[in-house]
Amino acid sequence: MKSYYVELTDIGRSHIAEEEIDIEDLKDNEAIIKTEYSMISAGTELSRAFALKKGFKYPVRPGYCSVGKILKKGKDIKAEEGDLVFFNAPHASLVRWNTSLKVQDRQIIKLPQGIDPLEATALNLMLVAMQGVNLSEVKLGYTVGVFGLGNIGILTALMYKKLGCKVIGFDVVKGRCQLASSMGVEYTASENYKEMIDEVSQGKGLDIAVDVTGLSEVIMDCIEYTRRYGQVVLLGSPRQSYETDIMPVFSKIHMKDLKIIGAFNQTIPVYETDGSYDCLERNLKISCDLLMNKDIDISKLITKVIDPKDCEEAYYDLMYHKEDNNCIVFDWRNY
Repeated sequence: MKSYYVELTDIGRSHIAEEEIDIEDLKDNEAIIKTEYSMISAGTELSRAFALKKGFKYPVRPGYCSVGKILKKGKDIKAEEGDLVFFNAPHASLVRWNTSLKVQDRQIIKLPQGIDPLEATALNLMLVAMQGVNLSEVKLGYTVGVFGLGNIGILTALMYKKLGCKVIGFDVVKGRCQLASSMGVEYTASENYKEMIDEVSQGKGLDIAVDVTGLSEVIMDCIEYTRRYGQVVLLGSPRQSYETDIMPVFSKIHMKDLKIIGAFNQTIPVYETDGSYDCLERNLKISCDLLMNKDIDISKLITKVIDPKDCEEAYYDLMYHKEDNNCIVFDWRNY
């Protein structure tokens, strides 16, 4: 069967390509899935689309936030033909994808009845946000600063708020601050971070600072604004070089007894293990509940739904028109 897919071909250049997918002789853990929607993960995909990470090579197929229906499957897939599933394949109209019991980066998971397939494309981003929240030690009334209010940053802020924290969202893009406020983040700031932190924390500083940008200079701000014995969560993936004298940073970590927490979301198991219930399966169920109960209104995050043939324009808008674009979804239903 023919499939169409998004391909990054050079810095700032992308297009739709096509290929034939063999749908015969499926392995037990494989399925043929017809995609309905796939969401652009702006942080990861822009780093590839514009070569922000050194040593990057083209061409490449981006994406890992897809929702579609199973056309055909192997016996080990925990869903039936016709079921709506979440899967983390690159952007494509049709995929032959396999699932793993051991790692998160290849999954096919049945979605609950009634979930909006368009909104469900955000599930992978919610899993990333939840990883940072779950790894930190949260107490009722903590003051939490979330640095970076892209999709994952807003989701992170809303999750901390649901746990009873006073949450401040920071972003230099004023439109993102306004969007976060409209979704329920009570405090936001695009400048004068320290003034806002002093006001909300009554001069004590942040109990938890979460970096969602991956920018080294922002991580340094997180360390600066966190109170003694506080926590700094590195949720964003650092991708760009940054030269500085690191001694003052290490000194602050040392003198303030800070806990620095790496929060790469691929480290937890897929299913519950003995001694730990933190796993992909559990977090995905919680995320689905948050969506379906409208505890988090993902529809407010989605700027537009577009034809995949406009992929180059979409990446350009997300990179250079941040005030007007937060989340873009590809609609594959006519392919």
